[in-house]
Amino acid sequence: MKMNLSFVMGLLLAGAAITLYAADEPKDTPAVEKPAVAPQVVYVCQHCDTMALKAGKCGKCEKEMAQRHLLGTKDGQAMLCPCGGDCKCDAKGIKDGKCGCDKDVKMMSCKGMYCCTSGCPMVSKTPGKCACGIEMKKAE
Repeated sequence: MKMNLSFVMGLLLAGAAITLYAADEPKDTPAVEKPAVAPQVVYVCQHCDTMALKAGKCGKCEKEMAQRHLLGTKDGQAMLCPCGGDCKCDAKGIKDGKCGCDKDVKMMSCKGMYCCTSGCPMVSKTPGKCACGIEMKKAE
């Protein structure tokens, strides 16, 4: 009987140790995803189709620039929602040439600017990496 009691106690202690050890193990971690990039606002001249990164007057025709929501980039083109900077649409919501707020998406050249090659909503006047970590490419 002593042997059986010792055996049972040993099993109980071993089970407790395994339970404590398992509690210290890290839980399954989710798959690493590309970080989300905050939408960028750009400014567009509606008269001569010029895009800028700052508000003000157009450098070509001196008309006031209008704020637009940059949905993403594709092949050196900016995909723009006609809503202002407060719009919550993104490129995933584009369907049949319309953004998530059901307005026509306008494509505009990013010529001379740097765009994210993975389509993130980010353009820049200078080379470097997008917020997602990918090297931006100059649009020709």
